[in-house]
Amino acid sequence: MGALSRRNAAGRRILWGDPRSAEMLASRPMTPVVTICIPTHFRLNYLKEAVSAAQAQTVQDIEILISDDGQSEEIKNWAESAERADLRVRYRKNQKKLGMGGNWNACIMAARGEWLVVQGDDDRLLPSFCETLLQIASPESTVLFSNHYVIDANGTRSEEESREWTARYHRDVLSRGKVPDAARCVWNNSVPMTASLIRSNAAKRLGIKADLNSPEIELFARLAAEGARFDHEPAYLAEFRSHAQSASANGLFSERLVQYLEPIPVPAGGEAAKRGFMEPLLRDAVDRLLRSGERDRAIELMRSRYYPHSFTDPALLAQALAVRAPLGLGIHAYLLARRVHEARSRWLSRHSS
Repeated sequence: MGALSRRNAAGRRILWGDPRSAEMLASRPMTPVVTICIPTHFRLNYLKEAVSAAQAQTVQDIEILISDDGQSEEIKNWAESAERADLRVRYRKNQKKLGMGGNWNACIMAARGEWLVVQGDDDRLLPSFCETLLQIASPESTVLFSNHYVIDANGTRSEEESREWTARYHRDVLSRGKVPDAARCVWNNSVPMTASLIRSNAAKRLGIKADLNSPEIELFARLAAEGARFDHEPAYLAEFRSHAQSASANGLFSERLVQYLEPIPVPAGGEAAKRGFMEPLLRDAVDRLLRSGERDRAIELMRSRYYPHSFTDPALLAQALAVRAPLGLGIHAYLLARRVHEARSRWLSRHSS
């Protein structure tokens, strides 16, 4: 099949068809409409699925950019072979290990597309991802995002869990098109990176915080604070893999994230949503710092206006006591109380129903 084309709402010509056809190769613009950024590290089997899904996009004027932050010769050899076999694939390797946020940033800066998506190397885009999102783009749009399915380590889709995630992150109340309150939407954590197209120039201008392992909300919050336009597509256009090897499975770097997020301004209507996001994040950040013995940093975060002080929550009371008790004693008591709580939770889980 030869190349076909149409124009989206922003007037951009979009090609789809057989990427190997002579017409497609001759018609492909120097700047592709979309760069699909796939940062990777060590999961070749998942990477193969991610690249294959990207190659199946109905929009063909795309770039598939594999950004390697690992030391696997197997990944390097496979990616270079994929690059030779498909002109849309481009492989780059970091000269030194950058970590998740740094690799995301390197991938974004190397992207050539007008739009980009940063997906996990364990996630998969559905074939109509780019085409469907580009159809709702306007000249003022900065971020286009959709719903996504949840899949397990084996790639099995859970329809029930997917619907639960849609409701949990408040996307079930969003209509197609312009999001009326972008700040509230972002602070509700409604915008999934792996199911979003972002204007490349905006992503490159703001950049990614290199020391975060879940940096997307910080980028989206800064965009919303600038008044950027977000557009939503209710269709499910990607698959997010939830499994034990995910980058954030061992916890977010919450103690770093809160310090980036707190100063970002929000309009009055978005303050409640920001507080709803920040309170559990601060609670987790203080817990991480106390467990690592960093009492002074924990005290600093507990002074935040978003920290959820309580006289009835046992965990928050334990944190308050840990920083008020004599140095060392409070931390040891906190760790002991935490171990007792975790043991009790495991016992209840084993003996329930």
